[in-house]
Amino acid sequence: MHERMTSKRIVSLKMAGMCGILAPIIAFICIGLAVLLSPWFSWTDNYLSDLGGSPGDRPIWAAHGIASILFNCGLVTAGALGVYLGLGLRISGIFSTSMGNIGTLVFILDACVLIGIGVFPETTGTLHTFFSIAFFILVGLALVFLGMGLIKSSEKNFFWLTIALLVFGLTSIPLFLTPKPWGSNAIAEMIPIVSIAIFSIVFGIRLFYMASMGEGEKGGGTGLRNRGQQGK
Repeated sequence: MHERMTSKRIVSLKMAGMCGILAPIIAFICIGLAVLLSPWFSWTDNYLSDLGGSPGDRPIWAAHGIASILFNCGLVTAGALGVYLGLGLRISGIFSTSMGNIGTLVFILDACVLIGIGVFPETTGTLHTFFSIAFFILVGLALVFLGMGLIKSSEKNFFWLTIALLVFGLTSIPLFLTPKPWGSNAIAEMIPIVSIAIFSIVFGIRLFYMASMGEGEKGGGTGLRNRGQQGK
């Protein structure tokens, strides 16, 4: 029973790691394709959400055709993968402190909110605005608690990286408070998005490495047992 549970944990960590790596990649590819298919889009005059349409536009999920579909589906997919990464972080033991546990919960909630942004695009108006604002707030809160959770963790080496990502993400605040075209645009939005994306990829790789190490140790243990039985 113990061995089987260990195997499940290894598989779960490996899948969570892959999800953490793929989530930002899929999101950025879909956003990039949506931008390429939207010649009207401006990084200084538009928000990223404009790729999904404008309030009142129809159809809700395809206001700008394939560009809107790609954008919305990319966010939903990335959010779903982010939820799995968050669950993997919880069972990994990396964030086992109380602050770390809060951080992983906030991270999972933020990933769910990202799904909400895709499910309720800008065409839905106020509902989309709520999810968008919540997403950026939760990015900062997640990095704060996750960083604090690493202080007493065995993964202290990642503490300064998390803090650096938090500081980088916070530089977007004055940009959000600055009128267009110098702020309040897609460029300002990309700063915290890049912060949480780097976090996702780094810890996705970490979880995948942990799972691979666990596989190696399990295989080594099995080999030793087999050699012992042969010796008898």
